[in-house]
Amino acid sequence: MIPATTSQSAPRRSLSRVTTISAAIVIFLFFICCVHIAKSDSVSWDESQHLYSGWLAWEHGDFGYNPEVPPLIKMWDAIPLLHRDIKQPAFTGAPFKNEGFVLGQRFLAANGIDRTLIPARIMASLLTVLLATLLFFCAREMFGDKPALFALLLFCLDPNFIAHGSYVTTDIGASFTMLAAVYAFYRYVKRPTVGRLITVGLAVGLAMTAKFTGVFIVPILCLIAAINYWLTKDEAASSESASLRQVITTLAVALVIGVGCIWAIYHFRYAARPVPLQLNPTSEQYLQSLTSPVTRHVLTTVSTLHLLPEAYIYGLADTKISAADIPSYFFGRDYSGASRWYFPGAFIIKSTLPFLILFALTIVVVLRGHWRMRREIVFLTIPPIFIFLLSTSSDLGIGYRHLFPMFPLLYILIAGCAAHLVSRNPKFTYAFIVLLLGQFATTVFARPGLMAYANEAWGGPSKTHLYLADSNVDWGQQLKSVKYYLDTHPSQPCYFAYSAQGPVDFRDYGINCHVLPTAVTFWTGLDSMRFGDDPKISGTLLISDGELSGVDTPGRENPYAPFASVQPAATIDRGVYVYQGQFTLGPVAALEHINAAEDFAKQHKVEDTIREARTAVSLDPNNPTAHMILGDALAATGDAAAAQSEYAAALQSSELDPVFQKSLIGELHAKTKH
Repeated sequence: MIPATTSQSAPRRSLSRVTTISAAIVIFLFFICCVHIAKSDSVSWDESQHLYSGWLAWEHGDFGYNPEVPPLIKMWDAIPLLHRDIKQPAFTGAPFKNEGFVLGQRFLAANGIDRTLIPARIMASLLTVLLATLLFFCAREMFGDKPALFALLLFCLDPNFIAHGSYVTTDIGASFTMLAAVYAFYRYVKRPTVGRLITVGLAVGLAMTAKFTGVFIVPILCLIAAINYWLTKDEAASSESASLRQVITTLAVALVIGVGCIWAIYHFRYAARPVPLQLNPTSEQYLQSLTSPVTRHVLTTVSTLHLLPEAYIYGLADTKISAADIPSYFFGRDYSGASRWYFPGAFIIKSTLPFLILFALTIVVVLRGHWRMRREIVFLTIPPIFIFLLSTSSDLGIGYRHLFPMFPLLYILIAGCAAHLVSRNPKFTYAFIVLLLGQFATTVFARPGLMAYANEAWGGPSKTHLYLADSNVDWGQQLKSVKYYLDTHPSQPCYFAYSAQGPVDFRDYGINCHVLPTAVTFWTGLDSMRFGDDPKISGTLLISDGELSGVDTPGRENPYAPFASVQPAATIDRGVYVYQGQFTLGPVAALEHINAAEDFAKQHKVEDTIREARTAVSLDPNNPTAHMILGDALAATGDAAAAQSEYAAALQSSELDPVFQKSLIGELHAKTKH
């Protein structure tokens, strides 16, 4: 009997060894892909301020510079900077969002963009590798070696994770900590021990300090526990699984440890910033901006009682406040918030076809009830369902990346289902191999420009901009490709309307184009081209997708929107469009005069305001803001009739775009009545 047992176990050990080596090779190649993108992509929208924030947290314990996300992932990415002599730009005292982008750009420019950013991106890539590794071990424990390798291959061949895997952002960190918490809880429920209980608590703490959506890990685990108990209570009575009392105790302890982790990452200090720095606006002022009375009352109470660090409370509030302010683009239209179809649409557009086929097949198998892995199904389906419903109900629609925490769990579920089907009919193996090859092919053929990935049913990456925008297409990552294009296609003069001009200055990458004005350039204070009274230009015009789609200036006030219907001479890295010839940019030229008129109005310089506003109106007769500023200035001179005429013109223009002019329309109606 002993020899027989030995001979049977040897192949298993050999298979396990082969699987482990294969997994290591796959993960290494995945890491190489991430590093390649780390070096080839320019800095994206959020990276500069995230990285500077991580360094400030290490060096000065400053958690209020960029409180929009917790510091854990930012600090991880900033580790390579700790041994360097860093040049720190002076604080401006501006509101935190404006200061964040301004100082982020100055920080990278002062310390060398690639020299500072690439090491941080290597750290981000290592975190993505940890996510892939954790996915493999989780799938292996749940379903075995072959399903684990299948899940790993599907994940590592996902073009969206390759595109974002090296970025200094929090989406990968949120995915890693979500999977870690679910997996730790799964292992505890299977066999409760004190060590596993503590691991659950630490994983919950990591989730809470990686991204603010991590606070939902506790209700997610509670849902898992309740449904798992209801489905397996008969089995639990005769096994070593955790009892209901143990599970409840573990969740309570995990919450306590999680809150302790929050305090620890913020140095057990309530104040967001070290003396004498202050939040701008203050916590009291910012919390009053919350539109929900319930949310405002809860967070104000938490702040008053100092139940959580100030920066953490501030960031939680910001997730609600910002969501209401950020427009979204969906199927050719701009929305003031997010369409309820945004995330369902993004899911079917940017997910690969092999994944969607496998996902649909898995749903059918689960619903038919023939697959008996009830505990695993509960642990792997509840979090994705929760995340998807939460995202769909949100007003924030700026990227498929917000769904990332779903996918590691779904890939594991798919792999388990595939193993079940193969066990019933080995011929399924060939179908799964074909789908795996399809996952490989779609990623290879989508290169370069994986950020803009869309599956073949929607026309591929070259068509993504027709349906989605922002970090789905253009997140400011194309500047190295733009530089290469301009070097190989020399043409002067060159003009560039760049949606990320503010978080980064394209001139820092050696791009010698005129800076065309955008809303972000004015907001961040970067200088831009002055047209004077002549809106005509001639030469090479580059416009990034964020400008065409209205991410920067949504609605009918977008001065670059007409170019969306013009065929470009070339497209750079899926997100920057090149036009050649002569152009009249009246609405673009009007922006500088509107900005100047607003500045003069704040200084109560009426004549200068009228001059600039009249110029803006002459350049862009349909701009309601220009008419309104002019009307206010004329009213200040006592010319009521002329003011009423401008208000009427503003009202007529703004009513063409009520989605983005609601407050302006109401104000104009009140003024025209007087």
